[in-house]
Order: sequence, then structure tokens, then C-alpha cells
Amino acid sequence: MFDVSPDHAIGLYAALFALPFALLAVKLHPRRAAVPGTALGASVLMVMAGATHLGLVWTHLQEPVTAALFIANGLGYLVLSQAFAWKWWRIASAALISSTLLGYAGYIALGLDTPDQVAVATKLMELTALGLVLIPVRGQVVVHRTARWAALGVAVPVLTLVTIATVWIDDLARPDALHAHAGAVLQATNSVATPEQAAAAQRLYDTTAAAIAPYRDWHNAWAAGYRPGGPANLPSSHWINQRYVDAGYVLDPSRPQGLVYANTRRGPVLLGAMFEMKHIGQFGPDPGGPLTAWHEHQNICVTPLGGFEFSLMSPTATCPIGAIDITVPAMLHVWIVQNPQGPFAIDIDSKVVKAIDQA
Repeated sequence: MFDVSPDHAIGLYAALFALPFALLAVKLHPRRAAVPGTALGASVLMVMAGATHLGLVWTHLQEPVTAALFIANGLGYLVLSQAFAWKWWRIASAALISSTLLGYAGYIALGLDTPDQVAVATKLMELTALGLVLIPVRGQVVVHRTARWAALGVAVPVLTLVTIATVWIDDLARPDALHAHAGAVLQATNSVATPEQAAAAQRLYDTTAAAIAPYRDWHNAWAAGYRPGGPANLPSSHWINQRYVDAGYVLDPSRPQGLVYANTRRGPVLLGAMFEMKHIGQFGPDPGGPLTAWHEHQNICVTPLGGFEFSLMSPTATCPIGAIDITVPAMLHVWIVQNPQGPFAIDIDSKVVKAIDQA
């Protein structure tokens, strides 16, 4: 969702290429002086949206229906972008933009395409253009002004919510092959572990479990230099050894960069270890293939004030007010407690942590 798909990048280039021509067309239009600035702004955005759709035709030639829709939509935008002096321009433009937004939401919901930043940016352009189209101007019939203000206050927010919610839900429900869940990019591996990889994964697990056994007593972890990160009122916490992080040890069971503890009423209970690479964008060695794939958390929103709350970045690549966007180096967990998701899973099952707390 936060990446640019290779087959969609051309749409972005087409929009940027069309921008100066859109501005020039508006400037040279013979009826320009008689049209409000909101209509001229909508015209420019519609040219860019139309260019985006036409640019995507070339990379979707193997999908005749999609390519045909891109052509029809792109041409419709270009034609209407220059017809802003037409009596029915606002109605026609609002209808085209609204149908395009709803059609895109349907396309995503049906799994016929996957959202990326080009698609999200295009939808934001279209929503902005729709708002500019609907803004009433002086001299119009009162009933039309009332209807437009109503549409502007209801239709635009609803279409915005539907579009962004569809993109977000689709990304959470159907992540791409490299995304185990939102915000985590999984290391690319073979799909099925070989016998050699399965044996190597078991050795890594056994060695790590034995090496961190002394840390079942959190006092030993503290003495070794591990310190808890984040608030203690969360179900679990990562304890980080900054010395090991700075040293850059790679998949060393005797010196994992982190330990994970459940925050129980009886005190910290060891859940597992965490290996972490020193640099962002660098995955570690993967002896177990798909069983021990590393993961990198991207586009995570952190609110430093009020207890370090974590949330997901929105489809529009924004964080809540007061939060900052972070990406952390690739990591690999080894869970020494029974975890339904697996001994090397990205997360520990919340039910497991809850059961440990209640034991």
C-alpha cells in the first residue's frame, strides 16, 4: 500500500508530464476570465487524473476490460477538463468523478487490483477536484447552491471515507506476498522449507532457547545490559541490549539484541529472543528459509507523548497528530513459549500472553 507498483509508476510520470500542459490550456482558454478559480483548479486536476489513467493503459494491455475503462475514463476527464464553460459541466464532472471513485473502490474490493501510492494519490486528486467542482459560486440559482453545499458537506466526506477505508481494509485483508501484515515486510524466501532448512531452523531454535534460559530471571537480563523499552502497562515489552545493537552481532544466539517479556502481575516472564540487524533495509542470514524469514517494520506511527502508543500509518501515508513515522531494522523473533503462529513468527499470540499473565 505504501509502495509504488512498477506497472503503476508510468501513471505518475504521465500526470507530472501533463501538469504544465494543463496549466497552459487553462491560461489559453477563451472563456477563462468568465470562470471561477475553483473550476480552473478542478480542470487542472482532471487533466492530471486523465493523464494518469491513459498512462496506465500500456501496462494493462493484457487486461482488456481494465485497459478499456482506463481509456474511457482518461478521455472523459480530458474532455470535461476543457468544457468548464459548459452549462452542465459541474453535473457531468461530479458524476464522472464520483463514478470513478466508487468504481475504483469496487475494483479493489473484488480483488481485481491492489492499491499503491499512485492509486491513492490519484484518488486524492479526484476527491479534491470533486470538492472544487461542487463549491457554489456567486450568481447561481439558490436551489442549486443549497444542493451543492449539501453535496460538498456530505458526498465528498463519504466518498473519501469509502475510498480510504476500502484501500486500508483490502491491504489488511489481502497483503501482498512480501507483507505478512500491515507495516511488516517479510524477507523473500522459497515457499516450502527443504529438509535441510527445517533442520537448520530447529538447531537455531534449540541453541537460542538454551542460550537465553538464564534470562528467565529478569535480574540476569538486567545485569547483562538489557533494558525494557516502552511502557510497562503493555501486555509485553522488548528489552534491548544497546551494546549488542551497536556491535551489530548477526544471528548470534548467545548475544541477541533483544529479549521479549510478558508484563505479568508476577513480574516479567520471558517469551523469547529478538535478533536485529544494525541497518535499515538489510535482512539477516536465513538458515531455515521460509521458517526463519526476517521482517522489517515500516511506516509505523509512534506517539512519544502519553506512553509511546503505536499505530498504523493511514493509506494516505500520514500519521495521527503528534505521532512520528518510523522504520526499524529487520528482526527475527525466536519464541520459547508455545505460540500458535510458530516459533519464529512476527508476533506472539495475544491469547498466549494473556494466559501467562493469568497463570
